[in-house]
Amino acid sequence: MIYGGTTVAYKIFEGPNGVKWEVWLVVPTEAERRRGERRVAHGSAALRYSGPERRAGPDRRTRVSSARTVLSPDFESGWLCFESAQGEKRRLVPVPGGWDSAANEELWSWCEAAMVVNKCGPLREEL
Repeated sequence: MIYGGTTVAYKIFEGPNGVKWEVWLVVPTEAERRRGERRVAHGSAALRYSGPERRAGPDRRTRVSSARTVLSPDFESGWLCFESAQGEKRRLVPVPGGWDSAANEELWSWCEAAMVVNKCGPLREEL
């Protein structure tokens, strides 16, 4: 499957109960990986300083506090997204090697192990 000029790994399989599922790989492109302010090292004397601000120059950051997507560390390397024909959605981390060539039975076992998530955005009927 091609999406936005990029080849995307995508499969459709059927679960043992006859429900069709789609599965695809999600890889975050601009995930926020910062865990906090990086201007000082943890445990440094700068963290213990309680006086007035001593930085005299302008802020050199190119982007100051904009809306960011913050991911759990487990999801930073990507995840598999499973979605059933009924609209149920699940996520699996870490991504199993060879998932894109796995048999339906293996895909189903991973789907069962995946975390059920609330669906966001419009429902298929609304598209």
